[in-house]
Amino acid sequence: MRRILLVLAIASQIVMNAQKNFKIDADKAYKRNEYFTAMELYKKAYSHERNKEVKAKLLFQIAECNRLTIDYKSAEMYYEKAIKVNYPDPMAKLHLADIKKINGKYDEAKALYEQYKTEVPSDVRAESGIKSCELSLSWKANPTRYVVDNVSQINTKQYDFCPSYSDKTY
Repeated sequence: MRRILLVLAIASQIVMNAQKNFKIDADKAYKRNEYFTAMELYKKAYSHERNKEVKAKLLFQIAECNRLTIDYKSAEMYYEKAIKVNYPDPMAKLHLADIKKINGKYDEAKALYEQYKTEVPSDVRAESGIKSCELSLSWKANPTRYVVDNVSQINTKQYDFCPSYSDKTY
């Protein structure tokens, strides 16, 4: 009976060591700019992690992957989660402020830029973000008579390049 228990203990240890380390694989994918792959691996690592500091870092990395894949709604959610669990790097607040500004939440973005400015007073991006939010709010309050229409024949939901005239055909 003891031999059976010993064999089972050794086998379970081997299986535990053989499991993938999702965080290491996610970091490698992130460094290769494979953000979708990295995001999924970070999510798996998050579900297996017990350490609160590591979980906060994983939330930040998931937010970064979402930001870099231009999924700003999800990025906002994960940055907020990372900040809520006390992720220490002030870059989380800066990126969240940028995302909120992109999402049109100028008052919230301005408040985050101000928080970031108190934490990192030497970074000019905070002051620039604050000014940008103030300008956006004033522009929204005083719109011009110009209307921008979507030309659906040449625009898609993806990022399109500007059409231009040329004397050569490519």
